[in-house]
Amino acid sequence: MLPMNVIWKPTTGVGYEHLRIREGSNRIHVNSMVIGRLDDATITRIQYEIVMDSNWVTREVSLAIMGEEGALHLSSDGKGNWTNEVGEPIPELVDCIDIDISCTPFTNTLPIRRLSYSPREPQSIQVAYFSAHELTYKQVQQQYTLLEVKGDSSVYQYRAGTFVENITVDTNGLVLNYPDLFIREQV
Repeated sequence: MLPMNVIWKPTTGVGYEHLRIREGSNRIHVNSMVIGRLDDATITRIQYEIVMDSNWVTREVSLAIMGEEGALHLSSDGKGNWTNEVGEPIPELVDCIDIDISCTPFTNTLPIRRLSYSPREPQSIQVAYFSAHELTYKQVQQQYTLLEVKGDSSVYQYRAGTFVENITVDTNGLVLNYPDLFIREQV
């Protein structure tokens, strides 16, 4: 069973993320608030919501910068076809099953939970990448490789373009340590 509340903090700087997970009979609902400081010292509050089916396939994602105008709300059929808030197709996200939201380590959990892994065998995926501070999206390729399984945690190598990092996750696939970016608080 997944924890109901998860808190991450950045490894440098100021901020926190409080994520709440609710599991239903065939849906997983996630609601989160991220508070942090941007490079220009502006304090920002970002709220996002994700609805997934029981196989960890994203069906809806909403993203908003609190206190500012504008928000995103996209839906997916679970097969890589996306629409915007008024139901118009989004061709640039075709074939994306998973999402990646820039301000959180949580979205690494989605492909970790959804896919089957064999040690040292990379899995490449097309992802809908969301820039949380700009409220934009684009398709990117990412790769996950299971490096090590310990008793209560696993290590995955995450690769996107030239960026490579080894992330440690718990038995639920939730990030414990994302070096130089996030660390999970014990709740």
